[in-house]
Amino acid sequence: MPGSSTRSARRPATSWSTTAAATRPLVHDGRRYPPKAVIGLACQQLLGRILTPEEFSGGEAPGQANFVLRELGFTVEKKESEELKADRRDWSRDEVDLIIADYFLMLRAELAGEPYSKANHNRKLRTLLDNRSKSSVEFKHQNISAVMVGLGLPYIEGYKPAKNYQKAVLPQAVEDYLVRNPKFFDFMAKSVVLNPVSAPTLEERPVDEFFEDSPERIMVPQDQGKKPWLSRKGVKIDFARRDAANRILGRLGEEFTVAIGRWRLLSFGRDDLATKVEWIAETYGDGLGFDILSFDENDDSEHYIEVKTTSLGKHFPFYVTANEVRCSEDCSERFRLYRVFDFARKPRLYVVAGSLSRECRLEPVAYRASL
Repeated sequence: MPGSSTRSARRPATSWSTTAAATRPLVHDGRRYPPKAVIGLACQQLLGRILTPEEFSGGEAPGQANFVLRELGFTVEKKESEELKADRRDWSRDEVDLIIADYFLMLRAELAGEPYSKANHNRKLRTLLDNRSKSSVEFKHQNISAVMVGLGLPYIEGYKPAKNYQKAVLPQAVEDYLVRNPKFFDFMAKSVVLNPVSAPTLEERPVDEFFEDSPERIMVPQDQGKKPWLSRKGVKIDFARRDAANRILGRLGEEFTVAIGRWRLLSFGRDDLATKVEWIAETYGDGLGFDILSFDENDDSEHYIEVKTTSLGKHFPFYVTANEVRCSEDCSERFRLYRVFDFARKPRLYVVAGSLSRECRLEPVAYRASL
């Protein structure tokens, strides 16, 4: 009916204008518009009248306004959920203390070799927090991992360190927890995971599954500029140095790497080279700049392999000697550093090939002094 059509054409103007002021998620030439208004007004060219908001949906499903506009090449932003808005809020100190306590409960179980469920911890913890999402809690656990690495302490495997965190709150809260629970240092140092007594057996799986890409960047303890002689804040246990000094762990890691090297060559059908893999540190002793002699499966060239083993995670730093650095520089085409990690649970490794001074960030941490 003409009267009804006239009312329909007049009524949307105010309705679409109100919507535009509220949302405007379609972006075109730097300006923002409501998708339903764009569709409603555009239909005037096809139907001879403007569609009202009640006549169609502005949703994401096929046939709905947002979907149609994206199919036509327009940019339509998705409305930020209340959950995402809540996640952008800074965490209160009470929330931070709750998640740190939860983190250390999981870390204790992990270092003791006891099973636990990250999902269950996440779900129970969220009932105590201020409307935080599952992903927000997971990311905060990654933030705590970054703080732990920055303090030179073990972190939970699976929570990759993420360094974008509340620097004014989180590090201090972690330190406060450790001050209140000083025995946790001894527990970490004596835990079964950090003190393996035998080399793990090679599982029946492809040898390539033991190799991973190296991390893009390893976070190291931040001690530059600090004055512990004034703050009286010392390092209770340097776990990276402890790994370097642990001769049992070092030997077990080398033994494991010899087996991996032989298995790798066998997987390429190079039985002849596999029999030549030699544990140099065992037959000639330490001090050569590398631990294992292996070979390239394609051209038979020698590989000088230095092994650095930890029962900690992939993103933990390691120590190298001046002699190992010189060897890597002098024999850069042959030198390989095998970083074996998570040794007691599920050992894997990544490879650093070539000169360590070129491939790694090296920091002097000790000097030999004489008069």
